[in-house]
Amino acid sequence: MKSIIKLLRHNTNFNHIRGLPYFLSNKEAWNHDSKLKKLREKILEVAMNIPKWEDNLPTRWIVLEREIENQIAKEKYIISYEEAQKLAENCSFPFSKTDSKLSANSKTDSELDSFLKYEHEIGNLIFFEKIKRYIILEPKWLVTVFKCFVSATEFQSDFVDMKEWSQLESTGILSDSLITKLFEKEVRLHSPEQRKFALQVMETFNIIVKHTNKEGQENYYMPCMIKASSYNDIISKFNINSSTCTRSPWFRLVFKFLPPAFFNHILMTFIKKYVVCPTKDDKPSFYRGIGIFNLDKNDCQKLIVCLSKNCVAMQVWEFHNEEQQICSGNYSYIRQHLEDNVNLIQKKYKMNIEYTSYLKCPKGMYDKEAEQIACYGIQMKISCSEHGASHTLEELRTTWFEVSLFICNGEK
Repeated sequence: MKSIIKLLRHNTNFNHIRGLPYFLSNKEAWNHDSKLKKLREKILEVAMNIPKWEDNLPTRWIVLEREIENQIAKEKYIISYEEAQKLAENCSFPFSKTDSKLSANSKTDSELDSFLKYEHEIGNLIFFEKIKRYIILEPKWLVTVFKCFVSATEFQSDFVDMKEWSQLESTGILSDSLITKLFEKEVRLHSPEQRKFALQVMETFNIIVKHTNKEGQENYYMPCMIKASSYNDIISKFNINSSTCTRSPWFRLVFKFLPPAFFNHILMTFIKKYVVCPTKDDKPSFYRGIGIFNLDKNDCQKLIVCLSKNCVAMQVWEFHNEEQQICSGNYSYIRQHLEDNVNLIQKKYKMNIEYTSYLKCPKGMYDKEAEQIACYGIQMKISCSEHGASHTLEELRTTWFEVSLFICNGEK
């Protein structure tokens, strides 16, 4: 076995070795049957563990797979959809000879898209049907793109203008000139079209988001690159301690484990659905681990979404003309949006992270587990040290649930 490893170590076939070798000798033909039987059983065992095993696929798909492998061997890690069409035609994908060229509605495209989606599902390439201008044949290309932005601090002093970099860290804005300089680090991004596609991919992965301000100007934002700000510094800008501002109870989803990247996906769903609250200098209220949104056109209802250790928390602020005691609106649709998207993100990325929903006093701190009460638990009342009183579960549920309280022993 050591000799085989030494022989194939630098060969591309080395990664195909599965388990121990089976030695067959012409001098021991009498022993072939038993060894071949074991070999067949091993091949079947390995094959059955391959995703999509026993799928009935056209032979021409295998031919196109090999063509793609040839492209990767030439270090061509990304191809245009038109190039993929030509490869498909050469591999006998159905194509009408009466057409002078491949059309967007041809049978070739239909089967090609099915092939690309299948290959994407089994992890052989990366294909986005909504932005199919290019097909990523090798994840290295994607890593290169992400590296331009996520690890940009490694070459900040040489390639990045400090004013623009400071703007990114303070506001999250990715200016066009900064994007160009970051991409210049990698020669593989040959054309403006590829760079545009790279930005679309980063949007798809929720690494960046396109935001339009009140003047209609579009900018890319990268919230994960913004420097951290304290919660108290952020809320001090919104005067929520005023007697004319009422706050809803905190709604918290507490996870057994919550990667920061997962929260970024959650935050992006809110950015795409709701209007981001502008600051006094018309910058969006993006912060590391925090986003603030307007829920109405009059800016009188605001939503804050926060990340803490293994927790996503939300609260609504209502601003009134006169003093109010309680938050009067019902925001069950926002809670539903959060829960639905947490489940969708888990399904999309094949994750299974358990969580439980809790409620807290409006004046409590979102990042503290103390004095919280489970939304579906059996505890009916909780004392609150913030103002020396107690809260009932029904009282805290009113803002976030449409229906009246029912007791349920199960957890989400």
